[in-house]
Amino acid sequence: MRSSWSAFRHPTATQRVLVAVSLAVAVMTVREMVIYPAHYAVTALLSVVQVIAVLLIPVMPYPMGCIGCLAMLIAMLIPDPSGASMLLGTWECLFCIGYRSKHIANLVWPAAVIAIRLWFSLNLRLQPDAYLFLLALFLLCYAGGALLKQRQAIIRSEHDALLRKQAEQRIAFERRCTSAASLIHDSVTNDLVYTILTLDNLMSDTDNSVLRQMLGTVRDRSSQTLNQVREAIRVLDGDESAIAAEEDRNFTSTIREQAREGDRYLASLGFSGATHTDLATECTGIPVGLRRVILGVMRELYTNIAVHASQQGTYDIRMSADGSRCVIDAVNDVGAATLLPDKPTSRHGLNHHRRIIESYGGDFRTNREDGAWMLHIDVPLKPPSPLV
Repeated sequence: MRSSWSAFRHPTATQRVLVAVSLAVAVMTVREMVIYPAHYAVTALLSVVQVIAVLLIPVMPYPMGCIGCLAMLIAMLIPDPSGASMLLGTWECLFCIGYRSKHIANLVWPAAVIAIRLWFSLNLRLQPDAYLFLLALFLLCYAGGALLKQRQAIIRSEHDALLRKQAEQRIAFERRCTSAASLIHDSVTNDLVYTILTLDNLMSDTDNSVLRQMLGTVRDRSSQTLNQVREAIRVLDGDESAIAAEEDRNFTSTIREQAREGDRYLASLGFSGATHTDLATECTGIPVGLRRVILGVMRELYTNIAVHASQQGTYDIRMSADGSRCVIDAVNDVGAATLLPDKPTSRHGLNHHRRIIESYGGDFRTNREDGAWMLHIDVPLKPPSPLV
């Protein structure tokens, strides 16, 4: 009873329809009782019982459906020439019995109703065409309720299957993230720590100031990369503190620091050029994923220039951000030969960034013309949501 009352307080679409139908059926039955008053009090009482059962059907469909049908069956056995027909209530009751039926034995209800109405019609010597359609309606109402129940069961099954699939996909994704974090920790992190320790030993053993400075630069770069790798591991492990720390970091100062480091890095390799930034004092509210991809593009640009650009030419990177949009334009001369021929390449770096930027509604274009490679990026800093 408690579950029925809870369902009544939070009705489904089917229950709301049942409420409307029950009210209409009750009103029509009462109208028949007034227009065609019963000769016997028991007939009127049975009509009232069915009206009450019909009104309670939205709360307790199956038991009230059975009571309503039973009231009609008993009324048909009473030789009362007047009174309500009780047809509308019986149709609704049979529909609800079929809707809540859990066993084929419930077919006894439409069978009993059809049998009693057939007996009643034969006693009145009615023509077959006057009652066969009426009898068929009893069976159709029961079948309609059973079909609706089956359809809702199929919908629930499909919904449950979708939820299971989503849960399996989420678990598989979490496993991939965990495996990736473990692989990065076991290989990249350990190798970087070994590299930093080796560089520390080399710096302490050498007396050459120029070499010590170069080793220090490599050591600082490796240490910075190690911190970024550890942050990536925390994100893969679902550590929200890593994301929160990145959100609190000043975007403008981070970009300027990245630009200075990139220019120093390329200058140490013999490249000439500069990065020009025109950034608003405060750029806040930028999604973490977009912050990462913008910084990733900057790092990728410096790496690509070091590997593919001509040392005899120049490079020029310009970045502007006004708090609502970020624009990056880069151009460099293409070298005839790569500076680092043994560097492993994935050929997916910029393409990966392109997909993410376009998912935020940004524009990402590259072009190669007259020996120069060009890039243009224009992306909103506060997109509504990534379109992925």
